[in-house]
Amino acid sequence: TFDTLWWQAGRYIEILVETQDEPLVIERFALTETRYPLEMQASFSSDDPRLERTVPVLLRGLQMCAHETYFDCPYYEQLMYIGDTRLEALVTYIIQSDDRLPRKALDMFSASRMINGLTRSRFPSRVRQTIPPFSLWYTGMVYDHALWRGSPDFIRSLMPTVRGVLDAFLSYRNEQGLIAGPPGWNFFDWAPEWSDGVPPDGDFGANAAINWLAVLAFGWASALEAWLGEPELSQRWERYAAELAQAVISAFWDPSRSRFSDDTGHTCASEHAQVLALLSGRLADEMREGAARSLLHDADLTRTTIYMTYYLLEAFRLMKNPQAIFDRLNLWFDLENHGFKTTPEMPEPTRSDCHGWGSSPLYHYFATILGIRPDGFGFSRVRIEPLPGSLSHLRGRMPHPLGWIEADLRREEDGLHGTITLPQSVTGVFVDGDRQVELREGSQEV
Repeated sequence: TFDTLWWQAGRYIEILVETQDEPLVIERFALTETRYPLEMQASFSSDDPRLERTVPVLLRGLQMCAHETYFDCPYYEQLMYIGDTRLEALVTYIIQSDDRLPRKALDMFSASRMINGLTRSRFPSRVRQTIPPFSLWYTGMVYDHALWRGSPDFIRSLMPTVRGVLDAFLSYRNEQGLIAGPPGWNFFDWAPEWSDGVPPDGDFGANAAINWLAVLAFGWASALEAWLGEPELSQRWERYAAELAQAVISAFWDPSRSRFSDDTGHTCASEHAQVLALLSGRLADEMREGAARSLLHDADLTRTTIYMTYYLLEAFRLMKNPQAIFDRLNLWFDLENHGFKTTPEMPEPTRSDCHGWGSSPLYHYFATILGIRPDGFGFSRVRIEPLPGSLSHLRGRMPHPLGWIEADLRREEDGLHGTITLPQSVTGVFVDGDRQVELREGSQEV
């Protein structure tokens, strides 16, 4: 028996045998798989076979990055990064009821907080690394857990870290009121146009995407404080969010192109800036329409790669544009044709063939295409607003803290109809265009 002190990752095994006087007969060969028991308890089906065909690849990519903690990848760093982990945790909430890995991640990142208020980018790790945007995404992770699972005492225990991160970012504002040059590696996405994944002016100046992310984080914190019964703190974070949003609009909105530039000089622009501006929910109609139009038509925008495409699809959902969602999912639909068994880190040429953040379309199958999302703290209410596009039939079953949510929908001449089942004591709303149907516990026709 050959064994190692730590597992090995890869797709192929090569056995080299050199015999001398006698032949060697290999009688048996076996591998032992090790990972967290992250299984697909949920189910999704539709009349587009591409969606179901990608599920094994998406699931396998996440499973291979789930051990005693989440990992970015099983072959290279084998480290739990906040940016990766937020997406991995969201998919976990969708596919199974066990939330111990997300809870452990939230606890460990909170324990990594440094004296300046920021978290480390990855933890546990012997080498200290700071990615300031990842500290902001941590606020999003806490918000996600509050929304999808609740646990007020647990969320309350994490709030000192959330507040410390945001107070640190307040100290990085410049004379214009913009976040400028947070200390560390300001990685945002592996866009080939950007050096080391850092957007324009992200190192020492003010960048639109980083500032919009800070606006989002202040907004998440405001919601968290309100849920936890801290109205004064909620108002404080809301005030900072509104002030920063106004400063970002003043500095980065390019009226000549009706979009947000990446830099204050308006020399370049990205999907990232438009996406986060839209997700902020703080744009006037003209700006919202301009940013959305730019996403659909401006060929010169720096495009999101696999990581940030999760957020791009979130923006397309707000725009109620399922065709745009399916167009960008083509990258994942093609993985099997390229021989991938798991999700890569970035489009080819990719370094890593297995990165858990690439499993994020699984989230969108349930939460965007089927449209099942929380509508209050701890999933206290449910909002089901499908975006089926050209699909004529879609069905899904996903976990809820109190049981299971099931939906079986078909397209008819006047819209979507079918059966929805909610857990006991859970209510919600079904939205199909202008039609809204109040939902009660148990099974019902819509």
